[in-house]
Amino acid sequence: MSASMNGHEQTVLVTGGCGFLGRALVGLILQRTRWAVRVLALPHEAVPAGWGERVQILRGDITRADDVERAVKGCSHVFHLAALVGDAGSYAAHDRVTVGGTAHVFESALRHQAIVVLTTSICAYGDAIQHSVCAEDTPLGRAQGPYGKAKQGQEALAWRFNAQGGQVCVVRPANIVGPGSGPWLLDAAHALRQRLPALIGGGQGHAALTVVDNVADFLLLAAQNPAAYGQAFNIHDDLPVTWVRYFNDLAVLMGAPLPRSIPRWLAYLGASVVEPLFRRLFQRQRPPVTREALNLIAWDSRFPTGKARALGWAPRVSYGQMLLALAKDIQARGL
Repeated sequence: MSASMNGHEQTVLVTGGCGFLGRALVGLILQRTRWAVRVLALPHEAVPAGWGERVQILRGDITRADDVERAVKGCSHVFHLAALVGDAGSYAAHDRVTVGGTAHVFESALRHQAIVVLTTSICAYGDAIQHSVCAEDTPLGRAQGPYGKAKQGQEALAWRFNAQGGQVCVVRPANIVGPGSGPWLLDAAHALRQRLPALIGGGQGHAALTVVDNVADFLLLAAQNPAAYGQAFNIHDDLPVTWVRYFNDLAVLMGAPLPRSIPRWLAYLGASVVEPLFRRLFQRQRPPVTREALNLIAWDSRFPTGKARALGWAPRVSYGQMLLALAKDIQARGL
């Protein structure tokens, strides 16, 4: 790493820095570099108490171009994580926040010559997940919900930015697990406690899990490695873990009943009825079942990670270590 890359004078921006992955990334930057960190946080968003003076908090919103411009100015790198997360909300809301906010980030990054590390998702592959091994050059399939469609929109903006001479790395994490995970701890714990079906077709598919700290590791590596610019990367931990194993492990940690399963056809039938109703009448609530969620848990996930490993990345936190951390988090939250 060059002196300028490791110097105090370098400032990097993390949008979404107060979120699940963002907190892990900011902590890693503080631990491994001498960079100053700027976080764009929503006006009333809680900020971790331990960040200290190396983290500058700017209050604003990625949907406002002026807020983004103020945040990007003076930064060498932008880690863009801010987005609507999950499968609740309307297509219009995801487009306005996630795609519109990303457009503001790239516009400012182009003006200020900032390098962008964009976090999207394996959901960008759409229904290609159901019938393909999804290497990074796999054509994106039909989006399965507003979240995946927005991720595809973000990536289209990234490649346009790249064509305009900007430097960008697109990172597609799989299913991010760890203490505080919304879908894979909090939502999953609720389903287990309520005895709702958590598995589809027995849950025998590969779960493509990745520990949040391992994703943060790759984001930092990609920012520091010019070989990553102009490229997309799948990230997960290559664990031999199926959905039934993960949900069983989670149930044991919680002292909850083991997960129930329903057939895939029945789950998709339920989604076809319930999801449109919620999109129309209860837009702020997460539908009980969605095609987006089924696209992740009802199929065998196959996302090669050879490109990331060739860059020098390898998972640092093991599945067993993650389960120990989950156990502490479950106890602390009373789950």
